[in-house]
Amino acid sequence: MRSLVALSMLCSALCPGVVSAQPFAFGVKGGIRATDDFTGDSPPTAESKRYIAGPTVELRLPWHLAFEFDALYRRIGYTDFFSSALANSTTRERDNSWEFPLILKRRFWHGPVQPFAGIGYDPRRVTGSAVSSGLFLSGLGSFTFYENVKSTRNFPVTHGLVLSGGVDLSAGHVHLAPELRYVHWNEPFLPSGFNNFQFQSAQDELFFLVGITFR
Repeated sequence: MRSLVALSMLCSALCPGVVSAQPFAFGVKGGIRATDDFTGDSPPTAESKRYIAGPTVELRLPWHLAFEFDALYRRIGYTDFFSSALANSTTRERDNSWEFPLILKRRFWHGPVQPFAGIGYDPRRVTGSAVSSGLFLSGLGSFTFYENVKSTRNFPVTHGLVLSGGVDLSAGHVHLAPELRYVHWNEPFLPSGFNNFQFQSAQDELFFLVGITFR
């Protein structure tokens, strides 16, 4: 945040009149995921929430440019069933995903209706837990049951490329900005083969978002 303030002061000094008296906008951003969570040969029963939401801040710059920073939360989950002659199991996973996209945006003209496009970087951290139950062959003709075995999930940070486009609608100090946002992740946070699963989290995602900010 200190670097954004310093950048704002520098732009104001170099380009008086170009940067508004109030270059910062604060608000909330939320929306829905338009794509599937998981891909693979046998994807699980997805139980993720489609919503994504969190706070947003934007710094206006000269030449119709702006930096946007979001902190977006969503809930990811699934239930997967495995069965063979030797064992079967049911796994129910619930994860929390936090994304922190930093996006460079450009508006194409002044006025109450301003189309914009953006490109940026999006680090993501996913943590949570999984609970498994089932049975396995433990001897000649005998099976051992187990239930409610909990595993903690703490996946490595993944990195996304963001492309976005939308329109900024303003009425006084209030701005409403619907947008489409595409994110390509460098790798799945849940890789195929993890715990013998034959599926993975999606690397390409599309979101419909709406931001409400106050300047």
